[in-house]
Amino acid sequence: MNRSKWRHYLAIELIIVLMFLTCVISGVFSLFPPGKQSEANLQSAGAARHAEGAQLMHSVFFNRLEPVAQESKVAHKLFKGIDSIDFTFGVLPDTQYYSRSHPDIFKRMNRWFVANRDALKLRYIFHLGDIVNNDDQPYQWKTANKAMKILDDAEVPYGMITGNHDVGYKKDYRPFDRYFGETRYLWNPWYGGSYKNNRGHFDLINTNGQKYIMLGMGWGIGGQEIAWMNQVLHAYRDRIAILFVHDYLGSYGKRTVQGQMLFEKVVKPNRNVRMVMNGHSYGAARRVDTIDDNRDGKPDRKVMQILSDYQSVKGGQGYIRVMGFDLTHDKVYVRTFSPQVHKTHAFKKNKDNFTFRFDLDQKPIKKTNKKRK
Repeated sequence: MNRSKWRHYLAIELIIVLMFLTCVISGVFSLFPPGKQSEANLQSAGAARHAEGAQLMHSVFFNRLEPVAQESKVAHKLFKGIDSIDFTFGVLPDTQYYSRSHPDIFKRMNRWFVANRDALKLRYIFHLGDIVNNDDQPYQWKTANKAMKILDDAEVPYGMITGNHDVGYKKDYRPFDRYFGETRYLWNPWYGGSYKNNRGHFDLINTNGQKYIMLGMGWGIGGQEIAWMNQVLHAYRDRIAILFVHDYLGSYGKRTVQGQMLFEKVVKPNRNVRMVMNGHSYGAARRVDTIDDNRDGKPDRKVMQILSDYQSVKGGQGYIRVMGFDLTHDKVYVRTFSPQVHKTHAFKKNKDNFTFRFDLDQKPIKKTNKKRK
């Protein structure tokens, strides 16, 4: 065995030993009562411990596949005429009707992502909730499981969250836990940590010299969920944060009640949050808010908020979204496409395909302490 292979295997064995020791230590601590420590803090501590192991695995394996500097650019017909895009993220809007009645379309969407992965330099896919239409119908969960396994088998990083249709009015998370709980994703090198068996979770994506944290939270967001999200965002404040939830923007670009709560309690306090995405409300909408982080009277940060939901004929006609990141010009190009009907927009063209500026500065803005006159 040559020296490079020997080092490779030694690194693998070292990681296994470290992860085993982490599990043993966690098990020992679990024997002692937590006292007055809140559940949110316990969840955050567990997530942080896992994240350390995930980051170690990420640095050893995943970064070998993701060079810090890439010379080639995205070359795909969705971005025809644009030669400055460095990589892309994908979006899977509500898939509920595909799981119920059109499993072939669901599979076709994910196969398209896999087939075009290299040309798109696809780094991550966001699923925006409502995985199934009826949470009490096992066949729909099995359909979704098979469709998402296409991405698993291809090792395409993605994140799942629940929508209202996934848990019902009883807020029963058991079917989701069974098919899309933490154990399904635990050993992915990009997986950062989980809240209540993946009801909320975060992924760590490094690409083209940029560091991102994808933070998702499923249906039923309350005080504990917000506390956990804030703890994670603070712990990874050096990363550009993209949030994805099910309910945030409505069809006309106005924030819902929950959306406004999240904006005030999560988006505004965390200076690394640059984008929020959601489904739930039928339509395509967007809005930009500027935030004065250091309270000097000047805007410091722009937050893009995007709704994507294409429930219509045959469950949405297979429409997906692809976001192309141009790091040189701080731009993001959003393109909408259906592998089913081969069209590039379902609504008005400028609603489905647009460009916006995106602040890619990862350095936090220092708060100034100006004396009041």
